Amino acid sequence: MSKVYDDPKYNAAFERCVDVMARLLQKYGPQLLGQMQETEKDGRTQSAASGKQPVPVYQEFDKAA
Repeated sequence: MSKVYDDPKYNAAFERCVDVMARLLQKYGPQLLGQMQETEKDGRTQSAASGKQPVPVYQEFDKAA
């Protein structure tokens, strides 16, 4: 086990979080990759999971304004 945080309580919580994320990726990763590849192959721009238009994570703002 590696040490990420100095506080053992935080380090243990981080390790649990990483374990949960890894299990979720192992369980749902192949299904999501298949959906993403199908979406790219079909040329659709809608989200494969929800059928809604994807929402950008960030927006670029005009720096001059």
